[in-house]
Amino acid sequence: MNEKNDDAELLRQYAREGANDAFAELVRRHVNLVYSAALRQLNGDAHLAADATQLVFTDLARKAPLLCAGITTYS
Repeated sequence: MNEKNDDAELLRQYAREGANDAFAELVRRHVNLVYSAALRQLNGDAHLAADATQLVFTDLARKAPLLCAGITTYS
């Protein structure tokens, strides 16, 4: 996966082509941030934070085509 791909491009690749490597890269880039935010919101409950993190990325995968329809890039 090309490191120069921005998040919107990775999401497009996943939504349009089913590029699992693109989605895996998105997860790799953002999993720590999502987990940390969940951990703070859930008062330090690591198990709930892990579940919430998984739900975030599951929802992102499911909604990727809809989200891509609304992404506009400016060059």
